[in-house]
Amino acid sequence: MSRRLTVPPLVPAALAAVLLLAGCSADPLNIIILNARAPTDKCDFSDSTLYTERGTLDLRPWVDAAGNAGFSDYYFQQFSWENQLQPAPITVNGQVVDPGGGNDFIADTIVYQYQYTDPAVVLANETQNIRAVISAGGSEKDNRMNADLIQPKAAAALNASLTATGQTLLVTFQVFGKLAGGSPKYTNKVSFPLTVYRSSAAPLVCPTGTKLYEGQCGVPGRDATVQCVPST
Repeated sequence: MSRRLTVPPLVPAALAAVLLLAGCSADPLNIIILNARAPTDKCDFSDSTLYTERGTLDLRPWVDAAGNAGFSDYYFQQFSWENQLQPAPITVNGQVVDPGGGNDFIADTIVYQYQYTDPAVVLANETQNIRAVISAGGSEKDNRMNADLIQPKAAAALNASLTATGQTLLVTFQVFGKLAGGSPKYTNKVSFPLTVYRSSAAPLVCPTGTKLYEGQCGVPGRDATVQCVPST
């Protein structure tokens, strides 16, 4: 069983995010993805001042206390973003008849691209359907978006090829959507590196008095090896 999680809970820890800001055409970039926020022990990404620059993922199989077997082949991450477009309210005879929500950005798609250090593994682009909204004038302090960085086909390829030797997976993604007023829009491209590996091919079964370590976000192998820790 492979456990996948689409949208996590949301807090902080600190560092500088590795982000690649890039435009695609003459269309001005007004919806900007900024830092990768860092989780803490509560997996709450709410502090915009705390960042992370990379992650790791161990795909070793495990068996939890309930006897469920699985492995972790997903990595969710939250990023600060901002909408530099401003509300444009419409006033008629001194009364606001439209609050100006036409510049709100409604995201519907994320396109992922992968660069991988193992030349024997080729990872194709993947697309994820999403629903996310940032209001016109929305600041990075108060707004964040989710990304599932390892999409299903990439996860399957990694699971079929990984060993204990770590590989670097550079994930680059871009969000597409439209303004509430109807105009198509997209964000800058953002890159986030992951070190992926399988510390052992043998499933980890924790002995009596210990339990499977699930880390900050309830994901065994996220930013730590798959391991057992004392039950108390």
